[in-house]
Amino acid sequence: MKKVFILTILAIQVTFAQNTFKSEEVNYWNQADSVHIFGTLTMPENGSKFPAVILITGSGTQDRDETILGHKPFKVIAEYLSNNGIAVLRVDDRGAGKTTLGKNDKTVTSENFAEDVKSGINYLKTRNEINHKKIGLIGHSEGGMIAPMVAAQSKDISFIVSLAGTGVSGEVILQKQLTTPIETIPNFSTTFKQKYALYIASVLNAYKQAETQTVAVLSLDKITKNWKDSLSPEEAKYASNLANVYYTLKNMAIDWGRFFIKFDPKTAISKVECPILVLNGSKDHQVFPEENLASIEEGLKMAKNKHYKIIKLEGLNHLFQHSETGLPQEYAKIKEDFAPEALQIIGDWLIKINK
Repeated sequence: MKKVFILTILAIQVTFAQNTFKSEEVNYWNQADSVHIFGTLTMPENGSKFPAVILITGSGTQDRDETILGHKPFKVIAEYLSNNGIAVLRVDDRGAGKTTLGKNDKTVTSENFAEDVKSGINYLKTRNEINHKKIGLIGHSEGGMIAPMVAAQSKDISFIVSLAGTGVSGEVILQKQLTTPIETIPNFSTTFKQKYALYIASVLNAYKQAETQTVAVLSLDKITKNWKDSLSPEEAKYASNLANVYYTLKNMAIDWGRFFIKFDPKTAISKVECPILVLNGSKDHQVFPEENLASIEEGLKMAKNKHYKIIKLEGLNHLFQHSETGLPQEYAKIKEDFAPEALQIIGDWLIKINK
């Protein structure tokens, strides 16, 4: 499909069948990075040669359920899909749960995490219960960026589901994440907002050039000092309310952060030839739907991919919860782990393409 669908679904009931899947603790190795990976494999109770998916978490160290502020979206997705005929492998990230950090843990980037996913594919290919020709990936946020990276390098991927996956570089995403919140603050002057946006852009550009974390932090400190020196006394008061931004930027100086800032996901998306379902919430304030969905579609057209579907789900946030504002501050207040309509769309699409 070559169209972005916008769905407003207020009352979809998803029925969960009971006791129709089995769950198994599994482990395997990413030998290249010496990472011992632990996770859970769920499969339908009866049958064989199941299509299978590997779930790929978003940024930060996540457990196999992608537990975020008490929510367990990956557990919900895994159990729903395995109740509907699909095997699901979900694992603890490096340093989470039982999974080890491996070697060179200070220098890992999304490329290393992509190798972890490939190790999961190799593991699934050892299982007789799995249809080795129907192994796919479901990635959330950064995981939605990693999935095309893997598919671009591996012929073993037969389908992808991207959940709030990125379509533009981390530089573009962070610029918008860090500047959008202050646009609506009335007592911040237009001049200050412009200076602040330029400050963020300067830091991100410096990070793209920096070859080490040390160099990146030195650049951050220099740019931050120059920015503060340029402010009027009144603007300096505004800046004092944004002290946390410096620490956010400092945390992005690591190898993973600098890779994320530089990497253009379209380079991988433009090589994806397998069927792909792309979902994003209309109220996502972390991976903004407009520019990311448009860029993903551009990449898929470059790949001449004729088997994609892009849907923007009305009212859902970055975690695919129904939300009032979509802001991260709201996540913990919401009881829902994962919107039923999103689950049904994923399940129906996977069942259809794996017939």
